[in-house]
Amino acid sequence: MTNALGLLCLPLAAAQSATPNNAATTSLNAAVQASLSAGADVRTAQANLDKAAASLKATLADPSALVAAQLQAQQAADLAAVQLQAARLGNVQNTVNAYTVLFTAQKEVALSTLQVQSDTKNQQVVQVKLGVKNATALDLKNAQSSLSASTQNLADAGAQVNIAAQKLVVLTGLPAATRASGLPQIPALKASQTSLVAGLNKRLPSVVQAQQATDLAQLNVTLADNDFTPAQTLSSARVTLANAQRTLESAGKNATTALSSAYQAAANAQQLFGVAVQKEANAQTNYQQNQTRLASGLISSVDLLASQLTLAQAQQNRVAAQASALNTLAALSVAAGTDLTGIGGR
Repeated sequence: MTNALGLLCLPLAAAQSATPNNAATTSLNAAVQASLSAGADVRTAQANLDKAAASLKATLADPSALVAAQLQAQQAADLAAVQLQAARLGNVQNTVNAYTVLFTAQKEVALSTLQVQSDTKNQQVVQVKLGVKNATALDLKNAQSSLSASTQNLADAGAQVNIAAQKLVVLTGLPAATRASGLPQIPALKASQTSLVAGLNKRLPSVVQAQQATDLAQLNVTLADNDFTPAQTLSSARVTLANAQRTLESAGKNATTALSSAYQAAANAQQLFGVAVQKEANAQTNYQQNQTRLASGLISSVDLLASQLTLAQAQQNRVAAQASALNTLAALSVAAGTDLTGIGGR
């Protein structure tokens, strides 16, 4: 019983071994906020918006500014605002991905550590059996091979933590030894796909640009449709408008298709996360029952360790599903032009 209880501490010990003594932990929300502050794309987009806003203000204050110039200045400011939002959402997506990869890697270290303990115990059991001629030399060789493989997997998992941490550091500017503290709850996907499609021409840079080109082309047709403008100018303006309308239609279809794909992926990920949570609960129940069986002498500590390993794998699967749900929500936010993660991007 003592040995089995000692094994319960292994996941925690493994997680600690994957974290340097001087490491600080950060939440996903804190990492995102740090990334938004440090991100060059966001800062550049903000500067462009400030510049466009100042230009618009100057244009509107200029009594000699023509209607086309006013429209273009307004469009530049509107587009800059949309591009800033897109930069923020893209930054959030990148940070969510880097953070979840790091946290998953940390948990993989815990699982790998437990696997090493299980394989070590199994090798010891085989050695004892071999001593009483209840196992073969091949059985021992197989047990040793399993232990060697799990030990290598543990080393690889530790290396992946360091690689993932470095990627997060690049995005956030946080200290190099920073580790992820945990994954947040998954926000429910309450918005319908139809509601997200509405207004894409005001939220996505590619569609906004196509819409603005169409609006400007329509203005040029209106301005040229009179008796004092050459007919060739009007004809050319109409051709430009027709081309712009086709481009807008194509951009809208592409955006809608991308949104549909991202929405389906997010919905599926949330369903799979629910399944993973249930499987983890089942594994937890089985493990607790086995603890009772061990205390009653119905199973061995080796049996308990096996159920603990099953629980650890179920926990890792749940973490992976939770990470997937977060990442698909972040991707959907980019496709929809609005934040659905509840973390950032406005």
